[in-house]
Amino acid sequence: MGARPAVERFSLALVRLLLFLALATIAGAFAFYLFKRDRRYLRFIAQVVKYTIFLMLGVLVFYAFERLVATT
Repeated sequence: MGARPAVERFSLALVRLLLFLALATIAGAFAFYLFKRDRRYLRFIAQVVKYTIFLMLGVLVFYAFERLVATT
């Protein structure tokens, strides 16, 4: 029972790191768009946002499933 909070803290830190990397990627691509005015950077931003939302929804479903299984 003592190891469970450490695992939860690690997984939460991993989710935060992935979210931070996605936001940094979006900011970098937006800076490139402002500098070069190439629309492919906007398409790249849209793809990063889409896949980040899918990933976060997947993590949310996993956490909800884990919570349901752990309570039984």
